[in-house]
Amino acid sequence: MKKKLIISLFLLSTIFCIGQTQNISRYNLDSDIKDFTLIDSESGIRFILDETRIFVTSIDENGNQLWQTDPWKDNNIKEYRVERPIIVQFYFSDNNWSGLKGIWIVYNNTQFGILDKSTGNFTFLGQD
Repeated sequence: MKKKLIISLFLLSTIFCIGQTQNISRYNLDSDIKDFTLIDSESGIRFILDETRIFVTSIDENGNQLWQTDPWKDNNIKEYRVERPIIVQFYFSDNNWSGLKGIWIVYNNTQFGILDKSTGNFTFLGQD
């Protein structure tokens, strides 16, 4: 009887431990990013997310850099859930509830906001 109890507790604790993975919201490195380059159809300006998923660079039709930003660091956003978040969503968006238009940015720590296409200024809208 004691042996069955010990085996049962061992199996139960093993199953519990297997289920204890660190998830932050629903995001991981296999994110929703479809393309690391967005092209504005009106201006022809390209917005490029670098491979580290930290910097966004704006390049005009002639190849000139207009601006580059690290939205999280440049805006002194406080650390939340992870030490250094990376971008997991990056796309053009018209945000209905805020009235802002630009590039929607969501980090793997669930912080999010809108990046202004013309200036690169980031408006932090919150965290989940």
